[in-house]
Amino acid sequence: MKKVRYAFYIARFDLLNVIRGKRKPHLIDDGISLWTGLFNWFTPRYSHWEGWIARVDGSFGFPGTLVGHPKQIYHGTCYTSTMRGDDNGTVSRPASTVFKYPNRWEFIEFEVTDGSFEEAKAWADERVKNNKGYSMKDIRRFFMPLPVLKFFKWDDPERDICSEFGEGWSIRLAKYCNTIPELAYSVAIGLWYLLLKILIRSPRRLWRDLVRRHHVPTYSLATGLMVRNEKGKKVKA
Repeated sequence: MKKVRYAFYIARFDLLNVIRGKRKPHLIDDGISLWTGLFNWFTPRYSHWEGWIARVDGSFGFPGTLVGHPKQIYHGTCYTSTMRGDDNGTVSRPASTVFKYPNRWEFIEFEVTDGSFEEAKAWADERVKNNKGYSMKDIRRFFMPLPVLKFFKWDDPERDICSEFGEGWSIRLAKYCNTIPELAYSVAIGLWYLLLKILIRSPRRLWRDLVRRHHVPTYSLATGLMVRNEKGKKVKA
């Protein structure tokens, strides 16, 4: 068995400090989280997703709270679709370069069979290999249902947004995931079809649907402590 993590970046709405000049505006992150939050009530302020696999020896690294590890150390590889920094499109990167601000990240974790892991990883690697880039029009997929995008010819099936890539990966992992029975896998396929054909994609929705399907807790990347239980409810520190 192998473990796979889904990491979510927390948008920070801090308009006052932007006005004061103490913080740079992050219009895309804040806009995605604010807008998609209208359709996903009571979900965390997520604006980006990363699929995270461990190092060959199974290590994801260490939070800075562990004895002997005063600083956060992150191992493994992250997959996503992004236009942040020098990245453009569907990419894979070392986790150590992604999690520069651990306090802004939370994650959920699944245990899957080796076969499921290899199948999903091969699919993700192929998407990275055939990366078509990330165009600005892809941002519209966070704000409009797919039928609307197709009507205006704004859809682009050869490119991914982060949550779209994450949903595709989760479906390939779900078939052999030990947290759900076979019937639930069929339901997951139905949900994926609904996401593909109708609903607006977003990190908020991806997190909500995964927690509902698999009943997994959410953890702080910085501390490794649980911040939300299996129902997605906040827990006391």
